[in-house]
Amino acid sequence: MANRGDIKDFLTLVGANGGMAMSNSFLVKFNFPSSSEVPSALSKVGVNFANNSNDIVELFCDEAQLPNINVATGSMIGRYLGEGQVEYALSKVYTDFQLSWMCDANMIPHKFLTAWFDAMFEEQYLNGNKIDAEFNSGKSYSDVLTAKTRTIARSTKLRYPSQYQCEVLIGKTEPGRKSATDRTSEIYVMQDVFPYQIDAVPLGYGPSQVVKVTATFRYTRHFIVYNDIKSIT
Repeated sequence: MANRGDIKDFLTLVGANGGMAMSNSFLVKFNFPSSSEVPSALSKVGVNFANNSNDIVELFCDEAQLPNINVATGSMIGRYLGEGQVEYALSKVYTDFQLSWMCDANMIPHKFLTAWFDAMFEEQYLNGNKIDAEFNSGKSYSDVLTAKTRTIARSTKLRYPSQYQCEVLIGKTEPGRKSATDRTSEIYVMQDVFPYQIDAVPLGYGPSQVVKVTATFRYTRHFIVYNDIKSIT
């Protein structure tokens, strides 16, 4: 066994395993099924998810979480004489995860989240006419304010889960010789994902700083794809 105080042995062990993992190297990807209404909702607000807007949403994500792992437990008493309460594993528990984005001047990450939220619910006027998002192109602040308003007399219908849920991949990567994300040690694949909370975006006079938006997601379950990067240089 190597001496814990031997820095040479420590560095050799770290190097043999590809170095240390850095928190600022990861990738996030969204996979929407063909039945999803989200890409259509995005296009109605000027976000073409099949074009470079997809890159912006994925590359501008500056904070992500590898989901924690919990186990629900049950208990029994009196298994053996004199033994107290004993805990045992009962089921997997899948908890929420958060993603945060830096926003470009066109607020594409924020539009992505709010349009996704809108895709979960279909609004209709009482006469049955469907309501689409208001979208203006190249208009000034005063011109945008004159956009058509919606009457309060409208109904809201929840869409089926297959129409708004997707698959989200969060990969833990490290720099390599080919790119800054060349080496991937593991990928968490979250299934049936949807945003259930979009945090408020603070705006205020004062020092300029990049606007950020954060959303919390729920999902049905996840699995992990493992990869050994020790041989990748």
